[in-house]
Amino acid sequence: MSTENAIDLVRWTFTVNPEHKQALETHLVDLGAEVFAGADGQFVVLWDEPEGELDEVVEELWDVAGVSFDVTHETFHRGNLEVYQQEETEEADRAAA
Repeated sequence: MSTENAIDLVRWTFTVNPEHKQALETHLVDLGAEVFAGADGQFVVLWDEPEGELDEVVEELWDVAGVSFDVTHETFHRGNLEVYQQEETEEADRAAA
């Protein structure tokens, strides 16, 4: 995969039967994803700079759950990364002292 088209972040959202929640969460964490899972089976999965075939990972999730389900897949690319910081002024320095 070329650096120019590399995916910086993937976000998946899906809902599964809550009885499969723990198994899916464990599988995704083992793969390196950050997982936010509600008690009702709603998932938000963030994966920084994923490698490999993501289609295969979705199929693994279906195997773990024993059923297929819809996964919303979003990719994000860093076209430009900036950090904003407040400029310190003499007045702010005095207030902090």
